[in-house]
Amino acid sequence: MAAWWINKEQGAGFMTSQAEVVGLRTAKALSYVCGHRDELAALLDEDDAPLRAVEAAVGRPPADDVSLTALLDALHAAVRRAGDPSGVYGGTGRSAMPAGVADLDVVYRCPLQLCIGRSGHEVDDDVPRCQFAPAETALIRERLP
Repeated sequence: MAAWWINKEQGAGFMTSQAEVVGLRTAKALSYVCGHRDELAALLDEDDAPLRAVEAAVGRPPADDVSLTALLDALHAAVRRAGDPSGVYGGTGRSAMPAGVADLDVVYRCPLQLCIGRSGHEVDDDVPRCQFAPAETALIRERLP
């Protein structure tokens, strides 16, 4: 079943497939895991098998989104059990909008095009790194027009 989204700016409606909704949810969760990897590892302590499973799955060539979704679901449950009520899918405080949609000056895009990236406001002084790319490749910095 497809989800119905309304484009308020144009006043028109358009259909978004369930696969696109799941893809955005997955990309949002991967962005969160990438940006908070060390915090998640510390929170999970010695029970970090779900985190390592997600990292291993992302490091492989694209295969089955369903398996990645299942791994993210397991990580989400583990993070919630460890005390973070928002898990990796987040709560109301985390946006599902891709970086660069709002009025931002700088965005950082995922070099692997797996996640939604980060806004400039989410980054401290250091260059953000992709936790899933080889040698923790830097995210791609872009200045918006």
